[in-house]
Amino acid sequence: LRILIFACENDAYPALDMAGMRKHKLNHMIRFIPVRCLGSVNMAWIRDALSAGLDGAMLLGCKYGDDYQCHFVKGSEIANTRMENIGDTLSTLGLEPERVKSESVAITDYDKVAELVNDFVDEIVELGANPFKGF
Repeated sequence: LRILIFACENDAYPALDMAGMRKHKLNHMIRFIPVRCLGSVNMAWIRDALSAGLDGAMLLGCKYGDDYQCHFVKGSEIANTRMENIGDTLSTLGLEPERVKSESVAITDYDKVAELVNDFVDEIVELGANPFKGF
């Protein structure tokens, strides 16, 4: 299985880095792509990746809402709004909406982020391989 994680460079990626430095185990099926801001992630990238056979994608961004910590003010909020529509797109492709997930973390959530990522991998393993794999 192949799983892609887009991670905000400001909070999520440093939290992942600290998780690694603290010897938290992350599944080997994951590939991380740091992005300047989660608000810059185009949902077409995720749709194209899944239609090409990728098994799952996760967006890890800064906290938003009452405890917002986004360095670009509304980046994580924009990404979350876009994520609300991705389920419909995946359904038209015949894929489960659970193959894509969005989470927000603080830079200090290095203990929590490894668990979030590994739980997502477990969900994808339970779903099984993407039916588009090999096409």
